[in-house]
Amino acid sequence: MQLDELVFVFMIVLLAGFVQGLTSFGFALISMPLLVKLMPMQQAVPIVVVLSLLTNIAVLYSSRKHVRIKQIWPLLIASLLAAPLGTYALIYVPAHSLKLGAGLLVAVVSILMLSGRSFPLSRIAYAPVGALSGFLNGSISMSGPPVALFLTNQGLDKMTFRANITAYALILNIITIGTYVYEGLLNQTSVETVGWSVPALILGVIIGIKAVGKLNERLFKTIALWLILVTGIWTAVNGVIG
Repeated sequence: MQLDELVFVFMIVLLAGFVQGLTSFGFALISMPLLVKLMPMQQAVPIVVVLSLLTNIAVLYSSRKHVRIKQIWPLLIASLLAAPLGTYALIYVPAHSLKLGAGLLVAVVSILMLSGRSFPLSRIAYAPVGALSGFLNGSISMSGPPVALFLTNQGLDKMTFRANITAYALILNIITIGTYVYEGLLNQTSVETVGWSVPALILGVIIGIKAVGKLNERLFKTIALWLILVTGIWTAVNGVIG
C-alpha cells in the first residue's frame, strides 16, 4: 500500500474510531464505504472487524461497570449461530445484494423510531434480531445497527446502552474473526493494514469517549438514531451503485 493510501486509511480510522468511542457503534459505517475504494471488500471487511474488536475493548473498559449481561445474552446466542452464515455469504453472495437489503431495513426502522414510534417486543424478538446482527457482521461488518435499534427501543440509559452493545459486539467480533481465519480471509496484508491503523484508532476512540460525557440522554439517543439512519441509507446506496 502506497504512502498516500496509508494516510487516507489513517484518517478514515481516526474518524471511525471517534464515532465508535462516542456512540459505541458506527465504526463500519464510516470506514467500510471508504476502505472498499482502496481494496476489495473481502479484504476490507476482516480489517474493519479486527479494528472494531480493538475499539470495543477500549470502550468496554471505560463503561465496564454498566454492563448488564442478562439483557444481551439471548442476542449473543442467536448472533453466534448466525455469524458463520454471514462469513459464507461474504464469499458467495453478491455484496450489493447484502448491502441493499440490510440498508433498507435499518433505514425504515430508524425513521419510524425518529418519528416517535416505539415497538414493544417480547423476548422472542431477541432471536431474530441477534441472528440478523450476527449474519450482517460476518457478511458486511454491520452488526451494530440492528442491535442498536433494539436496545434503543428498550429505553436504556446511555451508559448501559453503550456498555451492553459494546460487550455484545466484542464477543461477536471474536467469533467472526475466528471464522475469517478458518476461511483464510484474514491474511498478512490485512494484518499489516490493521497495524498501521492502530495509532489512529486509539486517538479517535479516546476523543470519542471523552466527548460522550458532554451529551444528555435525549441528545445521545437522537444522535444514535440519526447515525443508524445514515448507516442504513449509506449502505443501501452503496448496494445500488455497487
